Amino acid sequence: MGSFCKKICAGIVTFNPEISRLSENIDAIRNQVDAIFIVDNNSNNINIIKKIISKDSGIKLICNNQNRGIATALNQLMKAAEDWKYSYVITLDQDSVSTPGMVSELVSHIDMKTGIVSPQIVDRNMVDISNWDSCRDNKVYEVHQAARKGIITSGALTSIEAWKHVGGFDDSFFIDYVDYDFNKRLLLEGYRLIRTGRTILIHECGNMQATPLVVLRRSQNNKWHFERFYSFGHSPFRCYYKARNRILFSKKYAGIAGPMQFEGAIQIIPQIILTLLFEKNRKEKFKSFIRGIIDGCKQHVDKYVVMNNECE
Repeated sequence: MGSFCKKICAGIVTFNPEISRLSENIDAIRNQVDAIFIVDNNSNNINIIKKIISKDSGIKLICNNQNRGIATALNQLMKAAEDWKYSYVITLDQDSVSTPGMVSELVSHIDMKTGIVSPQIVDRNMVDISNWDSCRDNKVYEVHQAARKGIITSGALTSIEAWKHVGGFDDSFFIDYVDYDFNKRLLLEGYRLIRTGRTILIHECGNMQATPLVVLRRSQNNKWHFERFYSFGHSPFRCYYKARNRILFSKKYAGIAGPMQFEGAIQIIPQIILTLLFEKNRKEKFKSFIRGIIDGCKQHVDKYVVMNNECE
């Protein structure tokens, strides 16, 4: 790696990971970065995690004594990387797998005004990943304020300077919409968000399963197309935050981020309906959605104030 790339490290948040997939994740990224930081949110299998990374001095483990949520763990990753003098962190979910040359492609799009560079995301539940290379669209997109598809945390090469400038990830979100909230603040502060289809991250969003339903959806490049609807299979715990945080997000950016700030909240009802139609444990998930809506409406949220429209 060149001298510029030596400023790049990877960060993984773990919580009861499937060990074989975590090992695949680490093996795929290890030779593309100079170090890996792992923040563990009190996993039941922490001793196994320690064992698989014990022989690699380039992997640094931070252990929490409770599940502090994805937002707090991401802030811990970014702070640890900053302390070790890195400038950019590629954040990864515990079950994501990087493809060869991914980091080099992401790095090629970095400049001082870029907050995040993301690969094209391919979900292993939706495509044949043995032929992942054919999924590239080989185009580069800039994510704008009006974009319906933001950049998810996994695979995001993120500027530590930009992270500091916007105040980090919002700990109060805990899980879900943590990444879209971070996206929004970067955009409001004048940073560019880039997605490149010249490289792929193999990802897994929940326990997705195909349903008989075909729906009209936007792709990562914001073009409409018909595709098979996949149920997410999220737990009741996650359903609560899916509802609560969409409402908190809408309240946080009310009046300053255009009509798209309400899209997530509007999606809650369709998500409840689709969950009731296609998923198991419907009663508990429905109750969690309702609790999330109520708590989101009741919880006080400070409206976001734009700090600076120009990046230094």
